[in-house]
Parts: sequence; structure tokens; C-alpha cells
Amino acid sequence: MASIRERNGKFNVIYSYTNEKGERKQKWETYETKAEAKRRKKEIEYKKEMGSFVVRKCKTLDELITEYVALYGKENWGGCKNSCVYGK
Repeated sequence: MASIRERNGKFNVIYSYTNEKGERKQKWETYETKAEAKRRKKEIEYKKEMGSFVVRKCKTLDELITEYVALYGKENWGGCKNSCVYGK
């Protein structure tokens, strides 16, 4: 089960997982809006229920960028029009 906490005007999704050593760990992910946090919370809970949830661990910059785009890219970058390119 994941939870959402507001902190400093941002929203954190907090969830627990078991690492490769069998230790229980807690992870916090930060989002700008409550809607984004709710969406991520639902995704985590669904994937945990289905048995397909994996906590990603980025070891290289390339892995970090790939994960960042997977989490944030589609919703935040898809609607760009001329103002993004030309500054209008």
C-alpha cells in the first residue's frame, strides 16, 4: 500500500518494498501536484497487486534519464506547441 503526504507544497508518494537482500525499505517519490501523486500511487498499487512492480535502481546517467522520461515525459512534454520551441 502506498500513501501520499504533502510536504513543502509538493506531494510525496511513500511506499515500502523488499530489496534483493530481503530487507524492507521505504521509498519516497516527489510530485508537483496531488493529481500526479494520486496517479503514481494508483500505478504502484496496481503493479504490486499484479506482481509486476519493480523498484528501479539507476546506476548510470542513461538509466536515470530513461526512468525519468518513462515517469514524467508523456504527460508533461507531449503538449508542447510553438511557445516551447520559439519562446512565443
